[in-house]
Amino acid sequence: MKNSSNVWICALLAGLVAAGGCAKKETKKIGEREIRVTIEPLQKRIFRQQIPVQGTVWPVEYATISAKISGTLELLKVDEGDTRKKGDTLFGIDRQILKNQVTVREDEIKVKTAELESARIALKTAEISKRKAELDYERFLRLWQSKATSQAEFESYETAHKKAEMDVRSAKAAIINAEAQLKQAESNLTIARKNLDDSVIRAPFDCIVTDKYIEENEYVTAGQNILKLENQKRLEVICYISAVYYEDVIPGKTPVSFAVDGEGKGRGVVTYKAPSIDPESRTFKLKILVPDGVSLVSGMLCNLSLILTEKEAYGLPADALLLRANDRYIVYAIDANKRAKSFDVVRGIVDGKYCEVVNAQELLKERFVVTGQTFVNNGSLLREVKAE
Repeated sequence: MKNSSNVWICALLAGLVAAGGCAKKETKKIGEREIRVTIEPLQKRIFRQQIPVQGTVWPVEYATISAKISGTLELLKVDEGDTRKKGDTLFGIDRQILKNQVTVREDEIKVKTAELESARIALKTAEISKRKAELDYERFLRLWQSKATSQAEFESYETAHKKAEMDVRSAKAAIINAEAQLKQAESNLTIARKNLDDSVIRAPFDCIVTDKYIEENEYVTAGQNILKLENQKRLEVICYISAVYYEDVIPGKTPVSFAVDGEGKGRGVVTYKAPSIDPESRTFKLKILVPDGVSLVSGMLCNLSLILTEKEAYGLPADALLLRANDRYIVYAIDANKRAKSFDVVRGIVDGKYCEVVNAQELLKERFVVTGQTFVNNGSLLREVKAE
Protein backbone atom coordinates (compact mmCIF):
# COMPACT_ATOMS: atom_id res chain seq x y z
CA MET A 1 0.00 0.00 0.00
CA LYS A 2 2.81 2.26 0.92
CA ASN A 3 4.63 1.50 -2.32
CA SER A 4 1.56 2.29 -4.40
CA SER A 5 1.26 5.69 -2.80
CA ASN A 6 4.86 6.50 -3.55
CA VAL A 7 4.45 5.58 -7.19
CA TRP A 8 1.41 7.81 -7.51
CA ILE A 9 3.18 10.72 -5.88
CA CYS A 10 6.22 10.39 -8.19
CA ALA A 11 4.00 10.28 -11.25
CA LEU A 12 2.16 13.40 -10.08
CA LEU A 13 5.42 15.30 -9.54
CA ALA A 14 6.74 14.25 -12.94
CA GLY A 15 3.56 15.50 -14.58
CA LEU A 16 3.81 18.85 -12.85
CA VAL A 17 7.43 19.24 -13.88
CA ALA A 18 6.55 18.39 -17.48
CA ALA A 19 3.65 20.82 -17.46
CA GLY A 20 5.87 23.62 -16.12
CA GLY A 21 8.47 22.98 -18.82
CA CYS A 22 5.87 23.14 -21.60
CA ALA A 23 4.54 26.44 -20.31
CA LYS A 24 8.00 28.03 -20.57
CA LYS A 25 8.55 26.85 -24.19
CA GLU A 26 7.41 29.48 -26.81
CA THR A 27 6.79 28.95 -30.51
CA LYS A 28 8.96 31.39 -32.63
CA LYS A 29 7.31 32.97 -35.72
CA ILE A 30 9.55 33.30 -38.82
CA GLY A 31 9.48 36.94 -40.34
CA GLU A 32 8.63 37.63 -44.07
CA ARG A 33 11.63 37.95 -46.42
CA GLU A 34 12.51 41.42 -47.78
CA ILE A 35 14.05 41.69 -51.25
CA ARG A 36 16.80 44.31 -51.52
CA VAL A 37 16.28 46.47 -54.63
CA THR A 38 17.25 49.86 -56.03
CA ILE A 39 14.50 52.17 -57.18
CA GLU A 40 14.31 55.06 -59.64
CA PRO A 41 11.60 56.91 -61.57
CA LEU A 42 11.42 57.21 -65.35
CA GLN A 43 14.41 59.15 -66.66
CA LYS A 44 14.08 61.79 -69.37
CA ARG A 45 16.99 61.60 -71.81
CA ILE A 46 17.96 61.62 -75.49
CA PHE A 47 17.40 58.33 -77.28
CA ARG A 48 19.10 57.55 -80.56
CA GLN A 49 18.51 54.76 -83.05
CA GLN A 50 22.04 54.20 -84.37
CA ILE A 51 23.78 51.98 -86.90
CA PRO A 52 27.43 51.24 -86.08
CA VAL A 53 29.56 51.05 -89.23
CA GLN A 54 33.21 51.31 -90.20
CA GLY A 55 34.59 53.41 -93.01
CA THR A 56 37.88 54.50 -94.54
CA VAL A 57 39.09 58.08 -94.43
CA TRP A 58 39.82 59.60 -97.86
CA PRO A 59 40.84 63.09 -98.99
CA VAL A 60 38.16 64.98 -100.87
CA GLU A 61 40.84 66.49 -103.12
CA TYR A 62 43.65 64.26 -104.37
CA ALA A 63 45.54 63.90 -107.63
CA THR A 64 48.33 61.99 -109.29
CA ILE A 65 50.35 64.61 -111.21
CA SER A 66 51.98 63.49 -114.45
CA ALA A 67 54.21 65.12 -117.04
CA LYS A 68 52.28 66.85 -119.82
CA ILE A 69 55.25 66.85 -122.19
CA SER A 70 58.41 64.79 -122.65
CA GLY A 71 61.81 66.06 -121.57
CA THR A 72 64.36 66.22 -118.77
CA LEU A 73 62.98 66.95 -115.31
CA GLU A 74 65.22 69.91 -114.58
CA LEU A 75 63.28 71.35 -111.64
CA LEU A 76 61.75 69.33 -108.79
CA LYS A 77 61.01 71.63 -105.89
CA VAL A 78 59.19 69.23 -103.53
CA ASP A 79 59.77 66.06 -101.58
CA GLU A 80 57.46 63.61 -99.82
CA GLY A 81 55.78 65.23 -96.84
CA ASP A 82 56.14 68.79 -98.18
CA THR A 83 53.08 71.03 -98.13
CA ARG A 84 52.26 73.49 -100.91
CA LYS A 85 49.66 76.16 -101.51
CA LYS A 86 47.50 76.27 -104.62
CA GLY A 87 49.56 77.73 -107.49
CA ASP A 88 52.98 76.90 -106.00
CA THR A 89 55.52 75.39 -108.44
CA LEU A 90 55.94 71.62 -108.12
CA PHE A 91 58.33 70.75 -110.96
CA GLY A 92 59.51 71.89 -114.39
CA ILE A 93 60.73 70.19 -117.58
CA ASP A 94 63.59 71.48 -119.80
CA ARG A 95 62.25 74.77 -121.23
CA GLN A 96 64.97 75.98 -123.63
CA ILE A 97 63.82 73.89 -126.61
CA LEU A 98 60.25 74.94 -125.93
CA LYS A 99 61.24 78.60 -125.83
CA ASN A 100 63.02 78.19 -129.16
CA GLN A 101 59.89 76.59 -130.64
CA VAL A 102 57.83 79.58 -129.55
CA THR A 103 60.33 81.95 -131.23
CA VAL A 104 60.24 79.90 -134.46
CA ARG A 105 56.45 79.96 -134.49
CA GLU A 106 56.37 83.71 -133.89
CA ASP A 107 58.74 84.24 -136.84
CA GLU A 108 56.62 81.90 -138.95
CA ILE A 109 53.61 84.11 -138.31
CA LYS A 110 55.52 87.15 -139.50
CA VAL A 111 56.41 85.32 -142.74
CA LYS A 112 52.86 84.12 -143.31
CA THR A 113 51.48 87.60 -142.63
CA ALA A 114 53.84 89.05 -145.27
CA GLU A 115 52.85 86.33 -147.75
CA LEU A 116 49.17 87.14 -147.21
CA GLU A 117 49.83 90.82 -147.82
CA SER A 118 51.71 90.00 -151.04
CA ALA A 119 48.80 87.83 -152.18
CA ARG A 120 46.38 90.71 -151.61
CA ILE A 121 48.59 93.08 -153.60
CA ALA A 122 48.80 90.50 -156.41
CA LEU A 123 45.00 90.31 -156.46
CA LYS A 124 44.69 94.07 -156.85
CA THR A 125 47.25 94.01 -159.71
CA ALA A 126 45.37 91.14 -161.41
CA GLU A 127 42.07 93.01 -161.09
CA ILE A 128 43.62 96.10 -162.74
CA SER A 129 45.00 93.98 -165.56
CA LYS A 130 41.63 92.29 -165.95
CA ARG A 131 39.86 95.65 -166.30
CA LYS A 132 42.37 96.75 -168.96
CA ALA A 133 41.90 93.44 -170.84
CA GLU A 134 38.08 93.82 -170.68
CA LEU A 135 38.25 97.28 -172.26
CA ASP A 136 40.58 96.07 -175.00
CA TYR A 137 38.39 93.05 -175.67
CA GLU A 138 35.21 95.14 -175.92
CA ARG A 139 36.86 97.66 -178.30
CA PHE A 140 38.25 95.00 -180.63
CA LEU A 141 34.95 93.11 -180.49
CA ARG A 142 33.22 96.14 -182.02
CA LEU A 143 36.03 96.55 -184.57
CA TRP A 144 35.83 92.86 -185.53
CA GLN A 145 32.08 93.02 -185.84
CA SER A 146 32.48 96.04 -188.22
CA LYS A 147 35.18 94.18 -190.19
CA ALA A 148 37.73 96.84 -189.17
CA THR A 149 40.20 94.32 -187.74
CA SER A 150 41.33 90.84 -188.50
CA GLN A 151 40.12 87.63 -186.84
CA ALA A 152 43.59 86.83 -185.57
CA GLU A 153 44.04 90.20 -183.87
CA PHE A 154 40.59 89.94 -182.26
CA GLU A 155 41.37 86.44 -180.94
CA SER A 156 44.59 87.63 -179.33
CA TYR A 157 42.68 90.24 -177.30
CA GLU A 158 39.99 87.70 -176.46
CA THR A 159 42.68 85.35 -175.14
CA ALA A 160 44.29 88.16 -173.12
CA HIS A 161 40.88 88.92 -171.57
CA LYS A 162 40.33 85.30 -170.50
CA LYS A 163 43.86 85.10 -169.10
CA ALA A 164 43.24 88.23 -167.02
CA GLU A 165 40.11 86.60 -165.55
CA MET A 166 42.10 83.49 -164.64
CA ASP A 167 44.83 85.64 -163.06
CA VAL A 168 42.20 87.22 -160.76
CA ARG A 169 40.89 83.81 -159.75
CA SER A 170 44.41 82.59 -159.10
CA ALA A 171 45.16 85.66 -156.97
CA LYS A 172 42.03 85.09 -154.91
CA ALA A 173 43.01 81.44 -154.39
CA ALA A 174 46.47 82.56 -153.33
CA ILE A 175 44.88 84.82 -150.66
CA ILE A 176 42.77 81.94 -149.35
CA ASN A 177 45.87 79.76 -149.16
CA ALA A 178 47.89 82.50 -147.44
CA GLU A 179 45.11 83.06 -144.89
CA ALA A 180 44.97 79.31 -144.16
CA GLN A 181 48.74 79.15 -143.71
CA LEU A 182 48.65 82.15 -141.37
CA LYS A 183 45.89 80.53 -139.34
CA GLN A 184 47.91 77.31 -139.14
CA ALA A 185 50.97 79.27 -138.02
CA GLU A 186 48.89 80.93 -135.27
CA SER A 187 47.67 77.51 -134.12
CA ASN A 188 51.27 76.26 -134.06
CA LEU A 189 52.23 79.24 -131.92
CA THR A 190 49.36 78.53 -129.52
CA ILE A 191 50.54 74.91 -129.18
CA ALA A 192 54.15 75.99 -128.67
CA ARG A 193 53.13 78.45 -125.96
CA LYS A 194 50.96 75.83 -124.26
CA ASN A 195 53.84 73.34 -124.31
CA LEU A 196 56.01 76.00 -122.71
CA ASP A 197 53.38 76.64 -120.06
CA ASP A 198 52.93 72.89 -119.50
CA SER A 199 56.61 72.50 -118.80
CA VAL A 200 56.01 74.02 -115.35
CA ILE A 201 53.43 72.25 -113.17
CA ARG A 202 51.82 74.06 -110.24
CA ALA A 203 49.77 72.75 -107.33
CA PRO A 204 46.07 72.53 -108.29
CA PHE A 205 44.99 72.93 -104.63
CA ASP A 206 46.44 73.24 -101.13
CA CYS A 207 48.15 69.92 -100.67
CA ILE A 208 50.76 67.67 -99.14
CA VAL A 209 53.05 65.48 -101.27
CA THR A 210 52.40 61.85 -100.32
CA ASP A 211 54.46 60.11 -103.05
CA LYS A 212 57.29 61.01 -105.43
CA TYR A 213 57.98 58.65 -108.35
CA ILE A 214 60.80 60.45 -110.25
CA GLU A 215 64.02 62.17 -109.23
CA GLU A 216 65.39 65.41 -110.61
CA ASN A 217 67.33 65.30 -113.93
CA GLU A 218 65.60 62.09 -115.05
CA TYR A 219 64.01 61.99 -118.50
CA VAL A 220 60.22 61.71 -118.44
CA THR A 221 57.64 61.09 -121.13
CA ALA A 222 54.24 62.72 -121.52
CA GLY A 223 51.75 61.04 -119.18
CA GLN A 224 54.38 59.62 -116.80
CA ASN A 225 53.44 59.95 -113.10
CA ILE A 226 55.62 62.33 -111.09
CA LEU A 227 53.87 63.15 -107.78
CA LYS A 228 50.84 62.18 -105.72
CA LEU A 229 49.07 64.97 -103.85
CA GLU A 230 46.38 65.07 -101.16
CA ASN A 231 44.54 67.85 -99.40
CA GLN A 232 44.37 66.44 -95.88
CA LYS A 233 42.52 69.47 -94.59
CA ARG A 234 39.40 68.27 -96.41
CA LEU A 235 38.65 64.63 -95.60
CA GLU A 236 35.63 62.37 -95.91
CA VAL A 237 34.77 58.90 -94.66
CA ILE A 238 33.49 56.41 -97.21
CA CYS A 239 31.51 53.40 -96.02
CA TYR A 240 28.93 50.87 -97.20
CA ILE A 241 25.76 49.90 -95.29
CA SER A 242 22.89 47.50 -95.80
CA ALA A 243 20.21 48.34 -98.36
CA VAL A 244 17.64 47.93 -95.56
CA TYR A 245 18.45 51.48 -94.42
CA TYR A 246 18.46 53.12 -97.88
CA GLU A 247 15.26 55.13 -97.34
CA ASP A 248 16.25 56.10 -93.78
CA VAL A 249 19.46 57.90 -94.76
CA ILE A 250 19.01 61.46 -96.06
CA PRO A 251 22.08 63.35 -97.37
CA GLY A 252 22.50 66.69 -95.65
CA LYS A 253 20.28 65.67 -92.73
CA THR A 254 21.27 62.29 -91.25
CA PRO A 255 23.78 63.00 -88.43
CA VAL A 256 26.87 60.86 -87.82
CA SER A 257 29.19 60.57 -84.83
CA PHE A 258 32.91 59.76 -85.29
CA ALA A 259 35.11 57.55 -83.12
CA VAL A 260 38.63 56.15 -83.43
CA ASP A 261 39.81 53.38 -81.08
CA GLY A 262 36.73 53.95 -78.95
CA GLU A 263 37.38 57.67 -78.53
CA GLY A 264 34.72 60.09 -79.76
CA LYS A 265 35.97 62.47 -82.46
CA GLY A 266 32.92 64.70 -82.97
CA ARG A 267 29.89 64.74 -85.23
CA GLY A 268 29.16 65.31 -88.89
CA VAL A 269 26.40 64.68 -91.40
CA VAL A 270 25.94 62.38 -94.41
CA THR A 271 27.04 64.33 -97.50
CA TYR A 272 26.46 61.72 -100.23
CA LYS A 273 24.29 58.64 -100.80
CA ALA A 274 24.77 56.42 -103.84
CA PRO A 275 21.92 56.74 -106.34
CA SER A 276 21.65 52.96 -106.56
CA ILE A 277 22.17 49.79 -104.52
CA ASP A 278 24.80 47.22 -105.42
CA PRO A 279 22.79 44.15 -106.53
CA GLU A 280 25.44 41.64 -105.39
CA SER A 281 26.34 42.88 -101.90
CA ARG A 282 22.95 44.53 -101.28
CA THR A 283 24.74 47.57 -99.87
CA PHE A 284 25.05 51.20 -100.89
CA LYS A 285 27.80 53.77 -100.63
CA LEU A 286 27.85 56.72 -98.23
CA LYS A 287 30.22 59.66 -97.85
CA ILE A 288 30.50 61.76 -94.72
CA LEU A 289 32.53 64.98 -94.77
CA VAL A 290 34.81 65.20 -91.74
CA PRO A 291 34.00 68.44 -89.87
CA ASP A 292 36.67 70.92 -88.79
CA GLY A 293 38.33 70.04 -85.54
CA VAL A 294 38.01 66.26 -85.98
CA SER A 295 41.55 64.89 -86.08
CA LEU A 296 41.73 62.11 -88.68
CA VAL A 297 44.32 61.02 -91.28
CA SER A 298 43.59 59.69 -94.75
CA GLY A 299 43.73 55.92 -94.99
CA MET A 300 42.81 55.20 -91.38
CA LEU A 301 39.82 53.10 -90.33
CA CYS A 302 37.11 55.12 -88.60
CA ASN A 303 34.14 53.96 -86.55
CA LEU A 304 30.87 55.72 -87.29
CA SER A 305 27.39 55.73 -85.83
CA LEU A 306 24.64 56.75 -88.22
CA ILE A 307 21.87 58.33 -86.16
CA LEU A 308 18.61 57.41 -87.90
CA THR A 309 16.36 58.69 -85.10
CA GLU A 310 17.11 61.10 -82.27
CA LYS A 311 14.49 62.24 -79.76
CA GLU A 312 13.92 63.18 -76.13
CA ALA A 313 11.81 60.62 -74.24
CA TYR A 314 11.36 58.80 -70.93
CA GLY A 315 13.07 55.51 -70.27
CA LEU A 316 14.54 53.04 -67.79
CA PRO A 317 17.65 50.88 -67.66
CA ALA A 318 17.11 48.11 -70.20
CA ASP A 319 17.73 45.43 -67.53
CA ALA A 320 14.70 46.68 -65.58
CA LEU A 321 12.37 45.42 -68.31
CA LEU A 322 11.54 41.73 -67.99
CA LEU A 323 10.36 39.63 -70.93
CA ARG A 324 7.26 37.56 -70.41
CA ALA A 325 5.16 35.30 -72.66
CA ASN A 326 3.91 36.59 -76.00
CA ASP A 327 6.76 39.12 -76.25
CA ARG A 328 5.26 41.13 -73.39
CA TYR A 329 7.53 43.27 -71.23
CA ILE A 330 6.86 44.27 -67.61
CA VAL A 331 8.52 46.34 -64.91
CA TYR A 332 8.02 46.28 -61.17
CA ALA A 333 7.16 49.40 -59.17
CA ILE A 334 7.06 49.88 -55.40
CA ASP A 335 3.76 50.91 -53.82
CA ALA A 336 3.04 52.75 -50.57
CA ASN A 337 3.22 49.49 -48.59
CA LYS A 338 6.63 48.66 -50.06
CA ARG A 339 5.09 45.91 -52.08
CA ALA A 340 5.95 45.07 -55.71
CA LYS A 341 3.41 45.82 -58.42
CA SER A 342 3.93 44.97 -62.09
CA PHE A 343 3.14 47.20 -65.07
CA ASP A 344 3.12 46.39 -68.75
CA VAL A 345 5.48 48.57 -70.79
CA VAL A 346 5.96 49.16 -74.50
CA ARG A 347 9.61 49.15 -75.49
CA GLY A 348 10.96 51.80 -77.87
CA ILE A 349 14.55 52.62 -78.84
CA VAL A 350 17.27 50.76 -76.95
CA ASP A 351 20.20 53.18 -76.67
CA GLY A 352 23.12 51.72 -74.81
CA LYS A 353 22.01 50.64 -71.32
CA TYR A 354 18.72 52.53 -71.46
CA CYS A 355 15.45 51.65 -73.15
CA GLU A 356 12.71 54.07 -74.18
CA VAL A 357 9.32 53.46 -72.56
CA VAL A 358 6.71 54.37 -75.17
CA ASN A 359 3.75 54.39 -72.73
CA ALA A 360 5.61 56.55 -70.22
CA GLN A 361 2.81 59.08 -69.68
CA GLU A 362 0.75 56.62 -67.68
CA LEU A 363 3.74 55.66 -65.51
CA LEU A 364 5.29 59.00 -64.56
CA LYS A 365 4.12 58.84 -60.93
CA GLU A 366 5.64 55.42 -60.28
CA ARG A 367 9.06 54.44 -58.97
CA PHE A 368 10.50 51.32 -60.53
CA VAL A 369 12.79 48.48 -59.52
CA VAL A 370 15.99 48.72 -61.59
CA THR A 371 18.19 46.17 -59.79
CA GLY A 372 17.21 43.03 -57.87
CA GLN A 373 14.10 42.53 -59.98
CA THR A 374 15.07 38.96 -60.82
CA PHE A 375 13.73 37.74 -57.45
CA VAL A 376 10.64 39.98 -57.39
CA ASN A 377 7.04 38.89 -57.95
CA ASN A 378 3.77 40.74 -57.58
CA GLY A 379 3.23 41.50 -53.88
CA SER A 380 6.84 40.86 -52.85
CA LEU A 381 8.01 42.90 -49.86
CA LEU A 382 10.75 45.26 -51.04
CA ARG A 383 13.56 46.94 -49.20
CA GLU A 384 15.00 49.97 -50.98
CA VAL A 385 18.79 50.35 -50.90
CA LYS A 386 21.08 52.90 -52.50
CA ALA A 387 22.64 52.06 -55.85
CA GLU A 388 26.32 51.34 -55.76
